[in-house]
Amino acid sequence: FSTVPPALEALVASYMETSLGWRSVYFAGTIPLLLLAYGRRHLKETQRFQAQGPSAARTRRPLTFILKTPYRRRVLQLALIWGLTYICTQNAVTFWKEFALAERGFTDAQVGKAIAFAAVVSMPLLFGVGKLLDRIGRRRGAVVIYLAATIGVYGSYTFQSPTALTAALVFAIFGATAVLPVMNAYNTELFPTDLRGDAFAWANNLLGRIGYVLGPLAVGFAADSVGWGPAVATTAVFPIAALLLILVFLPETSGRELEETSRL
Repeated sequence: FSTVPPALEALVASYMETSLGWRSVYFAGTIPLLLLAYGRRHLKETQRFQAQGPSAARTRRPLTFILKTPYRRRVLQLALIWGLTYICTQNAVTFWKEFALAERGFTDAQVGKAIAFAAVVSMPLLFGVGKLLDRIGRRRGAVVIYLAATIGVYGSYTFQSPTALTAALVFAIFGATAVLPVMNAYNTELFPTDLRGDAFAWANNLLGRIGYVLGPLAVGFAADSVGWGPAVATTAVFPIAALLLILVFLPETSGRELEETSRL
């Protein structure tokens, strides 16, 4: 159940059209392994984690421990937001090739160039997401990013011209990837250090993945009846629903200490 950022997924998809073919997937898969090897030796534990002491780190707790704490409601809120987000973003790049070939008359070469161009152009925007969230805040940043995802996904499955489709695909890839830092920030900052891993496991890796798994299945079945364009474009409503839940349920955490943001 690992999450592949849509920007990386798009780059790999474009390399599928080269002489490397499906082998490019394995090539791309080595990049996180190299980063992991570096991080394991050079990244340090946070002071807050170390302050818990070695006994806290070794304490074994039941899998459902966090669901018996006052943080259960917050876990469920984040799980719902993750799930609604994934229903759209998990499809943003996955089915674009099928759509472009079957419903817009693209060739394989045109699809590869469009996806590669959109992925490369979105990269500089993605590198600025962290600064954006710190500068204007998590909530305002979420508005910008979720609206970009909504407009990008809808446009990249409804526009007619190749130029407009490729431009929309830039925003679709950006938005579908940039929602991850938004949600990861909230999942990190809304829980105390000793519960953060449990919260992420339940909210994202377990409950939130229901939307991650069922979204593509639903789109695949719907595409048989209405086509890839309408099937995927319809999912653009789910980031709007997720954004509304962020604005209703989640506080602003930017510039505040963890002890304050994790306090219920």
